This record gives sequence, C-alpha cells and structure tokens, in this order.
Amino acid sequence: MPIDLPLPTLSDEERAESLRATMARAPDHGEVWVFGYGSLMWNPSFSYIERRSGTVRDHARRFCVLSARARGTPQNPGLGLGLEPSEDDNCCGIVYRLAEHNLDADLQALWLREMTSGIYQPHWLPVATELGEITALTFVVDREHPQYAGGLSAQEKAAIIVAATGHYGPCREYLARTMRELAALGVSEPDFDVLYALVKART
Repeated sequence: MPIDLPLPTLSDEERAESLRATMARAPDHGEVWVFGYGSLMWNPSFSYIERRSGTVRDHARRFCVLSARARGTPQNPGLGLGLEPSEDDNCCGIVYRLAEHNLDADLQALWLREMTSGIYQPHWLPVATELGEITALTFVVDREHPQYAGGLSAQEKAAIIVAATGHYGPCREYLARTMRELAALGVSEPDFDVLYALVKART
C-alpha cells in the first residue's frame, strides 16, 4: 500500500498558526494537559509535572494512520495509531500536566512532532481521571487526510505492520510497545489482542 506523494506538509507558519489558534481555544483554568494514547504514553516530547491515567469517552484508539517515515517509508508505509470518534467506545491513556515555566518550548516541540502533515487535528477533550475530570489537548485523526487508513481488516493491518520499518524502527516494535503500555494500564482491547497475535504469528 504505497502512499501517494507528495504528502501534505505543514509549513512553519501553518504550524505556528495552528498552535496559536488551538491555545486561543484552551480552557481558562491556567493549566495545560496533554492526552497521550500512542507513543506519547512512553515517549512524551515535553517535560511535565504530573502524570495520570485517564479516559476519553466516545473515542477509539486504532491503527489507522499510514506512516511514511516514523514506522515505514512512502513505498512501504507502516501503521500508526490515531484516535477517532466512536460512539460508546472509550480510550484509556496517559494525561500529562505541562510545566508553566517551559510551556512555550514544550508546545512547540509537541507541534513539531504531531503536526507534520495535518493527519492529526488538535482538540480539547474531557478526560476522566481518578482525581476528577480535566480537559486535555488531544490529537484526533482527520479521516479526510490521505494518510488515513480506516477500514482495514486485522489481516491487512498485520501484513503492513510486519513488513514496515521506518526512522524509529520496525512497526511491529511500535505495536509491541503499545501492548506493553496497555498492559501496564490494566487495559484490554480485544481488537489489539487479535492484531498482536496475527503479527506474532507472521514473525
């Protein structure tokens, strides 16, 4: 499944405007939280002063983003995680409270990481935590973007994941790390269990 090139790429100016507009919509409570549901769970690109588990309701974590660099190449893309609206589904991940004294630098680093092509759209979503509900910055997948790969079967996803390697290593390691983080959170996602079994059977 090669990716049609060239992929959209946000300019520095477009990223800066996206960050400005997103922060203009931020809740007025003096704190900035970020929700991680994929690699941000184990490798955040920012400093933080608090970390909690949290759940976003009516959204699902899915392998639905074609990865042309991090976990694959344009000719042999991998699959990354995206969060998309899904009624009656919940997504458990990690929320981080950013330090105010380093907020600008941390947000810029986050935008450089997540807002390369525009496949993710920043939203402020409610997150349920053990200490109450907060509102966190969350990157939701854009289903209209050319990198979006929704609707693949488990077998199709497994074939892509097994075959792909990118700048950050084999795509199957990304899946394995995701499974370890979910286990640490005490989260069971049956679709991921099936996918993981299919990938292990092919390797």
